[in-house]
Amino acid sequence: MEEKKINKYLRRQFSAICWILIGYNVLMNVLVSVSIGLDAISQSIAAVLHGEFLQLDLGGLMNNAWGYILSIAVAMVVLLAWKDADYWKQEVFRKEKTMSAGIFFCLMSLCIGSQMVNSLWITLLESLLNRFGISLMQMLETVSGDTGSFSMFLYASLLAPFFEEILFRGLVLRTLRPFGKRFAIFGSALLFGLFHGNLLQTPYAFLMGLVLGYVTMEYSILWAMALHLFNNLVLADLLTRLTKNWPMLAQNAINLLIFGGFALVSLAILISRRQEIRAYRQAEAMDGRCLKWFFLNCGFLVLAIFMLVNMVALLFA
Repeated sequence: MEEKKINKYLRRQFSAICWILIGYNVLMNVLVSVSIGLDAISQSIAAVLHGEFLQLDLGGLMNNAWGYILSIAVAMVVLLAWKDADYWKQEVFRKEKTMSAGIFFCLMSLCIGSQMVNSLWITLLESLLNRFGISLMQMLETVSGDTGSFSMFLYASLLAPFFEEILFRGLVLRTLRPFGKRFAIFGSALLFGLFHGNLLQTPYAFLMGLVLGYVTMEYSILWAMALHLFNNLVLADLLTRLTKNWPMLAQNAINLLIFGGFALVSLAILISRRQEIRAYRQAEAMDGRCLKWFFLNCGFLVLAIFMLVNMVALLFA
């Protein structure tokens, strides 16, 4: 009987987290659809008033991020009303160890180096899908690179790094923390990767989630926000803006130099610190029951199926 109560408790705890993410995803998609719809109506009205042939600016519509921004605002209002000040101070923004310049460089190197791993994954996946007449290049242009509008820059480069840390390393990771550090880091990273909902970003987001989860657990969520902001603002946006008018050969060379170089640095860091990493992994084993019910609860199954369907659908969009 006691075992059944424990299993029920675990399912309820893990399922609740996933339903929160599902709810936010639905909210975000609704508000984004409304925002894009209003933008399309505005373009149509402007064309009629000027007596012009209606030709919707699809690029402009896809770069309309006001729906995303509004969804963050709504979600933050809900979270602030739901959790009291003590939760934010003692849980979300809790400070653990002091961050040193050397450790931050190592963590930043892992984040940059992970980009190279993701590039290899994208190359292999593109090669495989090409055999079936499918290409990921259009999707790659959509989900990466510089932001094409002020609203998208505001969302992707500034607001998303802040809010995603609040959601995944604040709420999700701290909710999973009582079940073990390693489990909390793994679980929050997996949900973070899955939430991105496409084959290009999900593996990289999972790797980033492991790093950011460790940073939050051992140091502070503020350092995780700093790394996330660096990734989105500098690596994804500013670097692409800087090099987008360069010849393709020069773009590939600078990307290889930066991301390939830091991939080698990351590998060296992992090898040199392998004893510390092994000790960290062995210090606290993940409970088998937690893993079982993390994957076998209703909320996770619904979230996983929805995101997997979305991943497949994007291949043919």
